[in-house]
Amino acid sequence: MQYQKSQVPVSDNICAIVVTYNPDMDLPKRIELIRKQVDRVVIVDNNSSENCLVMIKKISSNLEVDLIINNQNLGIATALNYGVRYALDFGDTYKWFLTLDQDTLPYPSMIESLIYAYENCPFKESVGIIGSNYQEWTTGNILFTGGQVNQTWAEVENLPTSGCLTSIQAFKSVGSFRDDLFIDFVDVEYCMRMREKGYKVIISPTIGMRHPLGYYKFDRLYKLLCGRSMVTNYPPLRHYYWTRNGLIIASERFKKNMKWSLYQTYYLLLRRPVTVLLFEDNKILKTKYICLGIYHAIFPWRIKLPEKISSKFNN
Repeated sequence: MQYQKSQVPVSDNICAIVVTYNPDMDLPKRIELIRKQVDRVVIVDNNSSENCLVMIKKISSNLEVDLIINNQNLGIATALNYGVRYALDFGDTYKWFLTLDQDTLPYPSMIESLIYAYENCPFKESVGIIGSNYQEWTTGNILFTGGQVNQTWAEVENLPTSGCLTSIQAFKSVGSFRDDLFIDFVDVEYCMRMREKGYKVIISPTIGMRHPLGYYKFDRLYKLLCGRSMVTNYPPLRHYYWTRNGLIIASERFKKNMKWSLYQTYYLLLRRPVTVLLFEDNKILKTKYICLGIYHAIFPWRIKLPEKISSKFNN
């Protein structure tokens, strides 16, 4: 990998990709914030409702945002791949793409802080992903707190998809996001492959956005036992993908990263189910989804479409 000045991220060579699925009515404000910071924004919609599509099309028209509309929910991984391929159609115009969740609120200086992290990194030629630090929407927790005072960048193992500035050169080398994962662990698995190819994953310690995680709720017992008042309360289908994908990747990576795989297996098979049973809502349905995730991780050829999985347990 040889450093080239043309690979330096600037606003003119960045294409932002936002995946939507029934977004809330504040989406236009969030899109406008990122539209001002990059050369192009493309929304990839995963079969939102008609009312949401009206709003998204209005955003596309008013803010000069490109739009890809899927006729079914293809998942975050496939939608991101569509967005990157769209950016690639512009030839060498774009050197980086920014991935954002629909509910992420980017700060006006987010791209500036990501570029600053890159400029201060001593191994620019090896940087594959630059992640943005964020404050969690409900709890106020900060993603990255391990840096030193005035630190401008830090190397990390994994990053969440939202707020990541990814090198297109690295993407071409590493390959696409894994379609089969659909949603959860897409980011973790991609960072693993990125590092295996010799690229570095770094983060800007500057808080560049606000981002929600799960559906937090207050729980007195959780506060008493764990010392924290808010517990995540993800929907049942997310527990399915979380369990299935985590166990699949832990199995695939066992020889390469035994410590990580063992911890994930413990977390997904013991700690996570116990948390659901003790503290979260809708315990029975979530437990069923966790069990189905375990089953499909062991017998992946029996995996069905997400819509069929959802109807199987909701009916």
